[in-house]
Amino acid sequence: MRNLLNSFRYAMNGIIFCARYERNMRIHIIATLYLLYFSSFYDKTREELILLILTCVLVMSLEIINTSIEVIVDKVSPHYHTLAKIAKDAAAGAVFIASAAAVVIGILLFWDVGVFLEIKDFFLMRALNIIVLVISIIISFIFINSVKERKKRRIKNKGKNDE
Repeated sequence: MRNLLNSFRYAMNGIIFCARYERNMRIHIIATLYLLYFSSFYDKTREELILLILTCVLVMSLEIINTSIEVIVDKVSPHYHTLAKIAKDAAAGAVFIASAAAVVIGILLFWDVGVFLEIKDFFLMRALNIIVLVISIIISFIFINSVKERKKRRIKNKGKNDE
């Protein structure tokens, strides 16, 4: 039982690492939160919501795999190498393909001018709603841009010292 709990803890550590140090992961998290919030304005079927959740999970999972590949490549090839670049670019390409597909799925599921007008009215008719939205956007911007590359470099350098 302890091994199982440890495996969950290790998995959470990996997710937390990506959320703390990978800006694109933070973008995916914020986009997912806004998407889930704004989906409440729509009458979606269970299947459509499942598709939406699976799409978001796929993109974030690929971002975690991309980070894993980048870390491993940096460890085994600390200096520039063409094959290392190809590995990192290919992993990033997988995230890009999934993200592009997520955008297309989002457009297909949510493009409804009538609902857009309802959302606009919801925010413009109630001052508190627009204030909360603006504050959430500011907080999201701060969250997305919260970790400097300096901290990430410190982690990489610490890894070099562990050798």
